[in-house]
Amino acid sequence: MTQDPLGDIPLFREIQKILSSSEGPINLEIARQVANALNQDSTDHIDPDSAQRFAQTVATAGFVVAGYTRLTPDEPARAELVSRRDWVARTLTAWQWLLTHLAARFASEIGSFSEERGAEVDPMGAVMGQVAPLLMGMQAGTLVGQVAHDATGRYDPPIPREDDGHLFQVAANVEAIAEGYSVPPDHLSAWLAVGDVVRHSVSEAIPWVSRYRRSLFIEVVDSLEIDPSDLERRLEELQTRGPEALQEGLGPTQMIPVVPTERHQAALRRLHAFTSVFDGYARHVLGRVSEELIGNIGQIEEAMRRRDATPGEGTAMLNSLLGISFDPALAQSGTTFAAAVVELKGINQLNRVWDAPDNLPSIDEIRDPFAWMERVLVDE
Repeated sequence: MTQDPLGDIPLFREIQKILSSSEGPINLEIARQVANALNQDSTDHIDPDSAQRFAQTVATAGFVVAGYTRLTPDEPARAELVSRRDWVARTLTAWQWLLTHLAARFASEIGSFSEERGAEVDPMGAVMGQVAPLLMGMQAGTLVGQVAHDATGRYDPPIPREDDGHLFQVAANVEAIAEGYSVPPDHLSAWLAVGDVVRHSVSEAIPWVSRYRRSLFIEVVDSLEIDPSDLERRLEELQTRGPEALQEGLGPTQMIPVVPTERHQAALRRLHAFTSVFDGYARHVLGRVSEELIGNIGQIEEAMRRRDATPGEGTAMLNSLLGISFDPALAQSGTTFAAAVVELKGINQLNRVWDAPDNLPSIDEIRDPFAWMERVLVDE
C-alpha cells in the first residue's frame, strides 16, 4: 500500500480534494451543502404582518411573565420570524460548538481504535481518520437539514445555541403544525412565543443556567462510546459499492454507531432532569398567564402533546446521533412538579430551583415534588 492510503482506493482519490478542504474534525462546507440541498424547495418569504404580531406578542409577554415569575432579564428579548433556509444557516453556526465537539470525540475514538490495531494490521484506520471530517459533515448536514422541517423556535429542539440570543420562530413549521392539528396558527404562534419568553427569562436572569445547559450536552458527548468497527465496515462497502453505501448510512437510525454505556445513561439522566424542570417551569407559567395573553389553550396543548408523541425524522436523527430521547411523560411530570410546588409554597419557592445547580430536582424528585421540597425547602 502507498504511504497515502487514499491513493490505493479509486473512489477516495476522486474525493481527496474535498477531504483536504476540511479544517478541523468536521467539514462544515459539506454540512452546509447537504443541509441546503434538503431545503432547496423551501420558500424564504415571511409575511410582514405575522412577523409584526410575533414581535408584539414577545414584547407583551415579557412584561406579563416578569410580573408572575419575578425574573427580569437585563434586556427584553428581540424576536423575528425566519424561514427554514435561514434557520439552517443560523443553526450550523449556532450549533458549531456542539457539532465540533462531537466530531472531535468521533475522531478520538477512531484514532484510539486505529492505534490499538496498528497501521500495518489495520490500514483502513488511517483512511477512517481522513474520511471522518467528511462523514461528520454529511451527518451534521443531514441532521440540520432534516431538523429544519421540525424546529419551531429557539428552544425546539432544546440544544443550546451560541448566537445573538434572539427569539425566533420557523414560520413554515408553525403553519404546518397548525394545519396538521387544526389549531389557529396565530394562537399556536403566541403559545410557542410565550413559552420561549419564559425560557429566555430563566436563561438570561439566572447567570449559571445557560452555562449549565451547555455543560450537560458536553457531558453527554464526552460519555459517548462509538463502535469504530461498524464505521470500518461502511468504509469497506464504500470501496466496493460506491457512494450509495455511505448515503445509506445517513438515515435516522443509522447515524454514528453509539454504544450504550452506564456513564452515558447517567449523563442522559442529568440532562433529562434539567430539561424536564426547565420546560415544566415554562409550561406552568404559560398556563398561568395564557388567559391574559392568548385565551383558552386547551386545544393547543392537546395538539402539541400529540405532536411530541410522534417526533419527526429530524428529531429521530438527533436522538440517534447523541443517544438522546426525551420522554413526553417526564416532560409532563416537570409541569406537574412546578404546579405542585406553586400550589403548596408559591412561585417564590419554586424559583429556588434556580438558586444553584444543587437545587435542581432529580428525576425521582420531579416525580415526587414532596421529596424535593423536603430537601430544598426544609428551612421554610
